[in-house]
Amino acid sequence: MDKIMEIIEKIGTRNLIFAGIGLVVLIVFLFVYRGLRIRKYRKLIVDVENKMNAVKSLPLQYRLGRVQSISKNMPEVSELYEQYAQEFERICEYQKNELGILVNEVDEQLFYGKLRKVSKKMKQLDEMLIVYEKDSQELLEKIEKITEIENVQRIEIIRVKEMYRETIDHFESIRFKVEEFVPNLLDIFNEIDDSFVKLEGMMNNQLFEDAKEFTKDIEAKVIWVNQRLEDLPSYIAVVRQYMPKKVAHIQGLIQIMTEEKFSLNQLDAYNRLNMIQTTLEESIGHIKKLELDNIGEVLQNLSDAIDSLIQDLEGEKRSFDEFKEKWDASYTLITEIYDQYKQVMIDYNRMRSLYVIDDLDIVIDEKFQEFDALLRESYDLEAEMVKGNFSYSQMIVKVETMKDNAAVHQSYLNDFFVLRDHLYLQEQRAVDELENINIVLLEIKSEIKNKHLPMINESYKDYIQDSYDKAAQIQAYRQNRPVELSELSKRVDGARDVIYKLYDNVHNLIVTAEMVEEAIVFGNRYRSTFLEVNTELTKAEVLFRNGEYTKALSTAVDIIEKIQPGSYEELIKKSSEKSV
Repeated sequence: MDKIMEIIEKIGTRNLIFAGIGLVVLIVFLFVYRGLRIRKYRKLIVDVENKMNAVKSLPLQYRLGRVQSISKNMPEVSELYEQYAQEFERICEYQKNELGILVNEVDEQLFYGKLRKVSKKMKQLDEMLIVYEKDSQELLEKIEKITEIENVQRIEIIRVKEMYRETIDHFESIRFKVEEFVPNLLDIFNEIDDSFVKLEGMMNNQLFEDAKEFTKDIEAKVIWVNQRLEDLPSYIAVVRQYMPKKVAHIQGLIQIMTEEKFSLNQLDAYNRLNMIQTTLEESIGHIKKLELDNIGEVLQNLSDAIDSLIQDLEGEKRSFDEFKEKWDASYTLITEIYDQYKQVMIDYNRMRSLYVIDDLDIVIDEKFQEFDALLRESYDLEAEMVKGNFSYSQMIVKVETMKDNAAVHQSYLNDFFVLRDHLYLQEQRAVDELENINIVLLEIKSEIKNKHLPMINESYKDYIQDSYDKAAQIQAYRQNRPVELSELSKRVDGARDVIYKLYDNVHNLIVTAEMVEEAIVFGNRYRSTFLEVNTELTKAEVLFRNGEYTKALSTAVDIIEKIQPGSYEELIKKSSEKSV
């Protein structure tokens, strides 16, 4: 004790206290550090256990059982199953006898707080766990390659079921339109439902190849139904409403047209209607059986046939009114042309007796023979209409052709009448000109007689008589039938020119004579005053009595103008007022 106290004294109490405190701290640190390590390893061992349990939870045994079931129906899988079963057994033994034992050993060691070689064992556990997980995952992948057959098939079944569900939804949306018309649709859906039940049984019995083929059959059936549901409402509407309505319209048209004595044989209306009704009934039967492969084309052709028949029937009805109008017009035209030809024959014979027309291209007989053939054609056409076995639309073409042919004759007749009227007018013009010539001659004689002018009666007597002779000759030429109208017109025009020239000459002489008289009377006022005036006016009077009126007028006017400029203009003005 003394010795201890001596040591303490040498060290020092204070230093000893510090040393004690340090030792206590060191001991506490060691305990804490060891506790932390134990906690860390315990946490790590828990992680290892969790990872090991996670690998253990892989569905290896379940999937292996599926492989065993598959191998019953697939002999080629049996050998693989044996290999995978041995591999699974080895992995289980490895986990149980090696990995599991080491985990329990480390866990127990940590439980008792022993850290000897724990770190090394933990590294060993990590390596063993990696091997265990790797082998398990590789085995699972190998197993899944076989069980994937079932998964793929189930996915395919799900896809087909989804397609079928959409088909059912589509059916429900149009059910009120199609169910009554195609009642066996429900049987088809029930059949597909039963097929899915059968398919599930195949899957449960691992008959995957059979299930695969059966799934294709179901899919084809669903597609077949879906395709028909797409067009089925339209087809049903066409054969239940659209086409029956049009067929009823055709039947009504046929009934009305039959009552109105239309000939429908030419249109083959009854046979075409029977064909339409037969095809419609057959189409309805195909639709009820969902035999729709070519039904669209059949219905389109049927619709075209219906529209064509309606168009022909309605066109025939419209053609009736058009035919009646055209026939009346054609018949009237032919009748008028016939009457005109009769008149032409009369006029032609009369024209040949009146005029020289041998050089004219008039072929009346030939044209009338052509028209007579057309007239007989109209009689035949009328007889055909009486029988009633004809189509108005076809008959219109014949009537139009007949009318066109008749119009050619009408054009010829019009040309003939124009020629006839021209000849008549040409002669009438000559007659009118002869009458005008006689009137002019009478006016000349009257004017000469009324004026009592010397020398005029004698000088123009021969001219007037000659004009009367020419007019008489022309009249005699006209009376000598047949007459050449061009020659008649030429003679009349020549006589007219001569007569009018004679009339102008006589009239001018009379006017000149009157102006001489006016000038002499006007100058008499200057005779007593101007000797020259008296002398010149006396000369003018002598010239006047001798019929030299122009010289007399010149002599009288010259002397008057000399005495009183501008007197001639007044004289001219006065003469103009008189003539008016």
